[in-house]
Amino acid sequence: MSIAHQSSLMSRRIVEQIDIAAPPSRVFEALTDPVQLLAWWGDRQTFPSTHWELDARVGGKWISRWRDPDGNSFALGGVILEIDPPRLLVYSWWDDRFPGLPLTTVRYELAPTSTGTLVTVTHDGFDDVRADFVDYNGGWSNVMRSLRAHAESGHAFRANHDIAIEVESLVDAEAFYGGTLGFSIRSRTAEQLEIDARGLTLWVNRVVSRDARRSFIPSFDVPDASKARAALEDAGCRVVRAGESGFYFEDPFGFTIDIVERRT
Repeated sequence: MSIAHQSSLMSRRIVEQIDIAAPPSRVFEALTDPVQLLAWWGDRQTFPSTHWELDARVGGKWISRWRDPDGNSFALGGVILEIDPPRLLVYSWWDDRFPGLPLTTVRYELAPTSTGTLVTVTHDGFDDVRADFVDYNGGWSNVMRSLRAHAESGHAFRANHDIAIEVESLVDAEAFYGGTLGFSIRSRTAEQLEIDARGLTLWVNRVVSRDARRSFIPSFDVPDASKARAALEDAGCRVVRAGESGFYFEDPFGFTIDIVERRT
């Protein structure tokens, strides 16, 4: 995959191009669904998007609200000028941080490739003295990388039948889950029990102390753990443990979730 950047001081046009390993329909959905736009566009830690609306038809309005690192709120918006799913999306653009300036235009072109989609975005309409050009120039590279991470991993998370818990004593855990509850022990190591809990697999992990324990840990399958990790970290999640086939991450609400790579 590649990303290319081009800007011209004479035309005052910003052009970004990126290869995404996802079909055009998936990428177009990420560009037009307000729920997904809220998920991927912006830096959750420093420059979060707080609201998105987009009426995906010619003449339909779009608006997004943001918060900068100093806590100030602002809005971006415009009107849909052209739309041809999943090939083309064009809209006007205003930014209330730069009042009084003429509208600019953002154009997304999506072309199918052998590996997915080539996305070209063009932000056009700047004159030689507009201050907003400096603010946007270079920023679109980050936007396209976030789009790629989201589109390549989106809809890939699937709940499985695995649950993990953490205890200090595997001996005591085996006595309770295997003896008292009558579940079958599939495997055991010095660090973990794998238990058939009749409908789900219970993974009992050993920890050194009660203070080190995490809460009940659900598990999701993904086809590509590295792409899932990139999307989750881009959304502000923190990886707390990594292994050969997956990782634990902490979601924005403080819950720990297990990600397991299982290719189908």
